[in-house]
Amino acid sequence: MSNTYLDPYDSEREPHSARAETGSIVDMDDRSAWSYGQRLLAEWFEAHETEGLVPPDTPIDLLGPVLGYVHKLAYDRDENDFRYLIYGRSIAKKSNMGGDGTRVSDLIEPTRSVFLEHYRALVANPRLSVGRLTYQGTNVPNNEWIRAVAPLGRPGDGVTHFIVFTETVQDARF
Repeated sequence: MSNTYLDPYDSEREPHSARAETGSIVDMDDRSAWSYGQRLLAEWFEAHETEGLVPPDTPIDLLGPVLGYVHKLAYDRDENDFRYLIYGRSIAKKSNMGGDGTRVSDLIEPTRSVFLEHYRALVANPRLSVGRLTYQGTNVPNNEWIRAVAPLGRPGDGVTHFIVFTETVQDARF
């Protein structure tokens, strides 16, 4: 898969979370605090979901205004891991890392552990997840991100993919 972006990241610099010691994702239950992108993904999810899942072939046209902030991941049941099929170009630049074809288990810590735990919990209990990711550490650029994660799949088959919206708190449109 291609790692070419219209807004390329700088492969000579370290990823945004390289200096983080820990990280965590906390749910945001107050819809009035959600950003435009979080609300847009939630609206798309709620319009198409059945039993906590959106069919994988559902068009994502509604997400057009935020596609640069969207990832699509495939769930590998055998490995209990997730592979980035699409990695939004705006996020690639902001996080200073590309992801097309990369597995979550290949990411640096603490991002790897935080994301694996979060995605695995959503596989076990499919639901829309809207929250905030925070990294703790010294000199961590872009240490706060807002996210929304929609599980894709079919009842009976379970989760097969995720659509993820993410952007920095500083860049969020509320």
